[in-house]
Amino acid sequence: MTTEQTTGRPHPCPREGCPGMTSAVGQNCSYLCRAIAQELENTQRTCEYIGDTPLTTELWTEAVALSDACSRYLELGYQLRIKAMEVGISPKQWQEIRKGRAGR
Repeated sequence: MTTEQTTGRPHPCPREGCPGMTSAVGQNCSYLCRAIAQELENTQRTCEYIGDTPLTTELWTEAVALSDACSRYLELGYQLRIKAMEVGISPKQWQEIRKGRAGR
């Protein structure tokens, strides 16, 4: 059982390679990140059970590539958010833009 400890400071997301931060220890930074972490765990268990074959090697390679692509996507989104703040977009406006509720 994982105990999640919420504190006032941010904690790194537990998915290896993720640049995200979260408010609770052991909690993923986003739904997307949690889903990918779960797929990595599922794929690892499956590959360990089946053993080393060309197919399990390929599957594991693709799962890691998916995780790496997610990390890059999150990092680019963070960089874009920083740029948006630099030109005067507030955090609230940023969320409205992301949710499709911002007017031009």
